[in-house]
Amino acid sequence: MSKQKVLIVDDSEMNRALLTDILEGSYDVAEAEDGAQAIEVLSQNDEDFWLVLLDIIMPGIDGFGVLESIREHQWSNRVVVMMISSDGSPENINRAYSLGAFDYISRPFDAMIVHRRVENTLMLFARQDDLERRVKEQVVEQQKNNDLMISILSHIVEFRNGESGPHIQHVKGITELLLQHLLAMTDQYQLTEDDIQLIVTASALHDIGKVAIPEEILNKPGRLTDEEFAIMKSHSAIGSQMLLDLPEEQLASPLISVANAICRWHHERYDGRGYPDGLVGEEIPICAQVVSLADVYDALTSERSYKKAFSHEKALSMIIEGQCGTFNPLLLQCLTEASDELAAMKGIG
Repeated sequence: MSKQKVLIVDDSEMNRALLTDILEGSYDVAEAEDGAQAIEVLSQNDEDFWLVLLDIIMPGIDGFGVLESIREHQWSNRVVVMMISSDGSPENINRAYSLGAFDYISRPFDAMIVHRRVENTLMLFARQDDLERRVKEQVVEQQKNNDLMISILSHIVEFRNGESGPHIQHVKGITELLLQHLLAMTDQYQLTEDDIQLIVTASALHDIGKVAIPEEILNKPGRLTDEEFAIMKSHSAIGSQMLLDLPEEQLASPLISVANAICRWHHERYDGRGYPDGLVGEEIPICAQVVSLADVYDALTSERSYKKAFSHEKALSMIIEGQCGTFNPLLLQCLTEASDELAAMKGIG
């Protein structure tokens, strides 16, 4: 196992040698003879170092200047700073702590105490690092489990609907592609990468309300009657209600909130002629707008019980010309820009 790396920063060669002698048996020690050199070393290797032993009084950039640089570059997220100085004034000690120093050792010092304080500090941060790693692993595992359960549920809906299993994956892929283009195009919706992944995951639940629709309507090969179409349209409100009926503690989840918006409003249209609520323009949450467009594109380019698949070019033409309802002009621009990627994703032309 490799040794933890420590950087000693002091303009006195004798002081550096003394500290190196104390620590080199247990740690991989590097030295910097002033503040400027310390900043240069950290800028090139900040992820390698666990701890910096930092003097205050140095020519040029002093210890406080190094602390300010460490904070500015956010190196303090990865490296621990311990001040070690003959200046033990309360003002300097308080200033060091306010700039992010973890500990302050005054000279003259006892070699055993220095070694023990360095050892205890690094042990504490190693445990914290291990705890953070374990928490991240648990979060990732939980997310995998959530994705698995959502995938199973959505595929049950697709199986009953008689549609191909890839539809859910297509909608997720198209949704992510459109969102990435939208993110690059505008900051109007203030989307983050986390937002995008949340919407992509929730998109798999857009049609869960179809579990309540009679199978003879879901899989009817011909045109639906007005009465049958009214029943079919109810799936968006039903899916939303299914989510709203979850236990109260689950309703607070961002995933459920986004999934609910997608379920209820992915058949709304930008001109207000959609359903179930006739929302207009930006009244429709952007998550539902994007999933709506992804769903329509995949439906057009896929074979269904009531129709053959349209070509990629024909599907784009139908959407842009408004034959499938009116969509957000920005999203239509994203769809056009992503044309080649969409065709490649579905393997069509």
